Formats: sequence, structure tokens, C-alpha cells
Amino acid sequence: MKTISMVIPVIDEIDGMKMIMPQIKNEWVDEIIIIDGGSTDGTVEEAERLGYKIIHQKTKGLGDAYNLGIEAAKSDYILFFSPDGNHIPQDIPKMIEKINQGYDLVQINRFGKTSNSEDPGPITGFGNRMFTFLVNVFFGGRLGDTLDGFKIIKKEVLLDLKIDAKGENFEQHICIRALKAGNSICEIEGDEPKRIGGERKMKPFATGLELSKQIIEEFVYWKF
Repeated sequence: MKTISMVIPVIDEIDGMKMIMPQIKNEWVDEIIIIDGGSTDGTVEEAERLGYKIIHQKTKGLGDAYNLGIEAAKSDYILFFSPDGNHIPQDIPKMIEKINQGYDLVQINRFGKTSNSEDPGPITGFGNRMFTFLVNVFFGGRLGDTLDGFKIIKKEVLLDLKIDAKGENFEQHICIRALKAGNSICEIEGDEPKRIGGERKMKPFATGLELSKQIIEEFVYWKF
């Protein structure tokens, strides 16, 4: 029987912890791991009240948080999720259904024909589409969204990809290396509602440079 670990990086997401996480049904996942990057708003206390496993991140970076969760996960599959309101819990069963069909990676596409993305704003939205286009051109993909973090992937496959991104380029790194490795990828069109409380952590300019550098390096140094 396939098992699933949900890995959730957080910094000050008390509103989402209270409003979004109770929507996660026990039958969907086998364990929930919260990676806390230094919350001071009661996020950790609420997560403990809900009975989740907590890992305290000693260093910085979204990718580093993800990797801590991956290392701690005991299941066959890793489901990456954010409780900030951008990810819809009800999409999880759809993703699990697809991964059970044999795909290596299943992810949400916020920019499909039936999708509606409310959160990024025009500048970030343009950047998301531009980097998705570049990843497809450089690595032979046909993906609709390479930057969203709402993904489920077979842990064995993920470890083989040797993802070492430490920052906001973690999600793109998975897509690039999955394309290079020839892994089977399935995208599900989904919505991205507005954030619930808290503050957005992503810094567009710095992240854009990080993503650009990653694409160039992964293309030049193809093997990993």
C-alpha cells in the first residue's frame, strides 16, 4: 500500500494553520510534517495542538526547509503543500488519483485554460509564465507551470533527482531535473486563491535572478 508524507514549510502562518489545515482529511495522507522557519505568531503552538510533527529549521531558505522534510519523511510519496490559502486542499485527492495511475510527479497548473490565479499580481504572474516558457524551451518540456509548490512526487524519484536548491528555486529545480531525467509528469489544472493572512516571503527580483541562474547552470551542466 502506497503511503504519503505531507511536507509543509511555514513562517508565521497562524491563520492558515487554523483555517486551512483542518480541511486536510486523515485518509489523504499518512503523516504531516511542519517545517518551521522561526514563527512567532503561534503557528507552532497551533500545529502542536493539531498533533503534527514539528521540525525547527536552523538555517534559512525554502529549499532547505523542503529538504529537511524530505529527510524526515517515512512514506513512499512526498506531497508538498502550503497552508497560506494559495493551495486548495480539495485538490489533494485528484493529485493522489493521478499519482496512483503511475506518474512520477503530479503538480497543479495555475495557468491552465480553466484555472484562475488570484494571488501573484501582474508582475509575478508574468514572471511565472516567462520562467515556465524558458524551462520548456531549454529542457524540452510542455509544462504549464514550473514554479508552483503544490506537487506530489515519488520519494525514490525525488532522491534520484538530487535536488540541492536552497531557496525559492526549489520547485523549478524539480521540474527541470524531472524533464532532464525523462520522468513522467502530470499536470492538473487548478485555482490559486488569495493568501490568507501572514506576509508573502518571496522577493521577486532576488528570486528572478536565482531562477535565471539555475536555468543556465542546469543547461550548461546537463548531468547531475
